Amino acid sequence: MEKEVYFLARGRLKIEVLKLLNQPRTSTQIAKTLKKHRSAISRIFLDLEKKGLVKCLNPEDNMSRFYQITDKGDRVVKSYEKILR
Repeated sequence: MEKEVYFLARGRLKIEVLKLLNQPRTSTQIAKTLKKHRSAISRIFLDLEKKGLVKCLNPEDNMSRFYQITDKGDRVVKSYEKILR
């Protein structure tokens, strides 16, 4: 899990995205909240999904995919926050 914590530390936007996933959201919703481009958020979701930190709830839908943080993602966020204290 240490590797994933360092992965998050390399980009502050990744941790911000994870923290917003307290309920399922789309990349468009996250992009509007963070005032970033949707494409940037979509790339972050792909990276986070590869690491097992988020999961897509409806992968068959090409128009609005909903993502949710995984248990592993939640543990990594908590570890990341402990390091910052």
